[in-house]
Amino acid sequence: MAMTKPVDTLRLERKIERLSTLIEVNGIISSSLNLDQILENVMTISEKVMNADASSLMLIDEKTNELVYQVALGAVGARLKQEFRLKLGQGIAGTVAQEGTPLLIEDVYQHPKFYRGHDEATGYRTKSMIAVPLKVGERITGVAQVINRLDEKPFDADDLELFVALCSTAAIAIENAKMHRSLMEKQRLVKDMEFARTVQQSFLPDSPPRAAGYTFSAHYTPAQEVGGDFYDFIPLDRGRTGVVIGDVSGKGVPAALFMAKLGSDLRTLAYTERGPGEAFGKLNDLLAARSRRGMFATALYIEVETETGRLTVTNAGHLPPLVRRGDGTMQKLTQAVGAPLGILPGMAFGQEIVTLGKGDSVVLYTDGVIEAMNDQEELYGYERFEAVVKSGPADPGGLSAAIVQSVNAFTGLTAQHDDITLLCFGACP
Repeated sequence: MAMTKPVDTLRLERKIERLSTLIEVNGIISSSLNLDQILENVMTISEKVMNADASSLMLIDEKTNELVYQVALGAVGARLKQEFRLKLGQGIAGTVAQEGTPLLIEDVYQHPKFYRGHDEATGYRTKSMIAVPLKVGERITGVAQVINRLDEKPFDADDLELFVALCSTAAIAIENAKMHRSLMEKQRLVKDMEFARTVQQSFLPDSPPRAAGYTFSAHYTPAQEVGGDFYDFIPLDRGRTGVVIGDVSGKGVPAALFMAKLGSDLRTLAYTERGPGEAFGKLNDLLAARSRRGMFATALYIEVETETGRLTVTNAGHLPPLVRRGDGTMQKLTQAVGAPLGILPGMAFGQEIVTLGKGDSVVLYTDGVIEAMNDQEELYGYERFEAVVKSGPADPGGLSAAIVQSVNAFTGLTAQHDDITLLCFGACP
């Protein structure tokens, strides 16, 4: 007669077998830091170990406070990932995510929290289920589920114990992978920012130009993040100098590359076109034809004839320049303001003609100047800026320094999130 093993012995052997499985699973799950691969491994192994027909893993989207399918295996898994999200408290998974307690359910259709929408939409018939919260400490990050044993029996308490242990290991591995991904993304962003700043600063002039009877001054303070400010001094023939200032929408590498193209194209057009208006018209068409991700730039281009003091001004949606006359009167140049560059092709740009006399100065600036913020989140503002321009030193270099000093005194040690760019030039008295 064959000997029958005692029930306790069978249970012990089963626990040893499952412990061996957990050790093996732990090694597989912990062997990678790739989040997508870990998620897939967790549920593939779960289905096999739990003898389940289907499985899914959802993580909490912290922005929407919803459970989002990351992995859904089984006959209708792909559709679940594409079409469904669950709010916390909705359905069995949402309840587990909200309360943090595992659920073992022999017949889901008898459970008051079962959400039938998935079955009704997909035609799948859910019978028995285990849903376990993924926890890191006391923080719930998601929910894992196994559905319908292949032998058509309901899941039991031993199944629950095994799946809880498996999910405990999985939650830690998933969190480590998420932290690794976050670190990699931060390192990539740092490299991108370093590259963007290198590109941006490589297109800025080394020093202002020298011209008989004129003084040119430039100040540029980069923000903590790489902004889109740019400026240039373009040496032209017949005693003319092009003065350019602008601000590209966005930040980082896309803004830096857009700025590089803009600056390069404008330098070419400044020599070939008959004035700032025509140059901006051609430049706008070039940028609009190639602009991606909705990028555009505001810009101001002034052609300075140093022998006559004649200024030809064209403005593409930029802040208007200020002229401070030698007698202290102020003039804002607003007659030739057009649309920003790169939005719509075929735009025409007008020109405003102004004459500078001895002792007159022109101030060009970006929004980082007037939007500089102090620790009370107050803006420096246009009124303070205009007051300093009006009362500042007569020479452009001194005036630029006075504006920068005023902005710095206002902001103190508060970090700025936009570049501060300031150009001043004028006819020597």
